[in-house]
Amino acid sequence: MNELVKLRQQIAEMEKQAADLQKKNRPAVLAQLREQMAAYGITSEELSRPAAKATKPKATLAKPAASPAKGKKPVVHSPAKYRGPQGQEWSGRGTAPKWLNDLLAGGKTREDFLIRQDTAA
Repeated sequence: MNELVKLRQQIAEMEKQAADLQKKNRPAVLAQLREQMAAYGITSEELSRPAAKATKPKATLAKPAASPAKGKKPVVHSPAKYRGPQGQEWSGRGTAPKWLNDLLAGGKTREDFLIRQDTAA
């Protein structure tokens, strides 16, 4: 506990030293700032305004029209793998469509609706 008290005293002493140093150096820093403001024509009004946001330069290189947008993949449609009795089609990807689920519930199998690749062409 005694060490903690000593450390807090040291912190207080160092904070006082920092404040004294800041007070001592303040006039010299202000003089430097005034010189630089005069050299660059900066007014106190300019300093009180919020800084403008930096903008990124736009790329001027032309991109080929066939390339997809950055971060996006081109949409690729899968060929139909199943065909229903009324011409409905499903690729076999994602959730099965209602028409197929209804027919499966009626006792049919997916193989009954499979599009044969040799006869599809």
